[in-house]
Amino acid sequence: MKAGTGNTDARLEVLVPGLLGPLPVPPQQAPATPVLDLLLARGDVVERPGTELAGALLAQFGAAAAAPYALAADAVAAGFAMEPASEHDGFWMHADPVHLRPDRDRLRLFDARHLGISRAEADALVAEVNAHFSGDGLRLVAPAASRWYLAAEQPPVLETVPLERVIGRSIDGHLPTGPDARRWARLLNEAQMLLFQSPVNRAREAAGRPAVNGLWTWGGGRWQPLRGGAVPDRVLGGGPLAAGLAAAAGAAAGPLPEPAQIAPGSTLAVIDRLRDAVLDSDETAWAAAADALEAWLAPALGALRSGALAELILDDCDGRGWRLRRGSLRRLWRRPRALVERLETGGAS
Repeated sequence: MKAGTGNTDARLEVLVPGLLGPLPVPPQQAPATPVLDLLLARGDVVERPGTELAGALLAQFGAAAAAPYALAADAVAAGFAMEPASEHDGFWMHADPVHLRPDRDRLRLFDARHLGISRAEADALVAEVNAHFSGDGLRLVAPAASRWYLAAEQPPVLETVPLERVIGRSIDGHLPTGPDARRWARLLNEAQMLLFQSPVNRAREAAGRPAVNGLWTWGGGRWQPLRGGAVPDRVLGGGPLAAGLAAAAGAAAGPLPEPAQIAPGSTLAVIDRLRDAVLDSDETAWAAAADALEAWLAPALGALRSGALAELILDDCDGRGWRLRRGSLRRLWRRPRALVERLETGGAS
């Protein structure tokens, strides 16, 4: 579907974490972004719920926990057998496989995006963990080799931190807190020692590959259907969490088209390449992602001008958004400012 003139009820919301960094981009790498520059200059700045991509998605659907919805989508996509329990039963947490690297007197966390975990490695490590914790009411599953989930017969009472917030950082100050934190820390330490000693990780290290030597648990809760709030008609992109939330809310879900397509009703699109570049502190990748976003948004700007798109919202998943309607583009006194001039440059600690 291309932008036309009859979809006056069309509404497009774009979740684009990493839009404003934080990342310093050298002037010689600065992309030309006239579309983004215009949209950010002419839009109304509004408060947005949720921080990080997971928090923004949960707020969009009125959901309380990420893990059960991401698991539901991952299980369907992989044809993963969940018997005797299904992904809709019980309490589930993300238990993401990570690499913990000593850095002086602290541990820094690196996520699975660059670990290259194979299906065989995931199966072997999960089996070892499950054998060790069989008497603790815990069960680990890995419907995707790089995304693992933990079922707990007795749900722990914890406050946890999303994985995205810790990538590349020291884990100090980000570990679970709450009434069950001490027991949970003991279990995670046992898991670390078990993984460290695993033949899988010995083989990885012998081959010069980083060990999968930790689990990051977060986002725990129970699956339930989502029927409240302003649920979009369709969700595009966003991985298993977006797909799982859409399914629980009865919304359509699919891959992100290239470029933006304007359809009747409300569309939620998730573009996460800028975020990944920020997490990796990769200025070149960020500039390439900004170029791609610029091209993706060009049809949306044209649809706003023609009236085919009633509203466009850009949400950087950091509590801020920019709302535009057709009349917003007439604010000629708001002069565009280059996207790289808006970048925040605070680094990870």
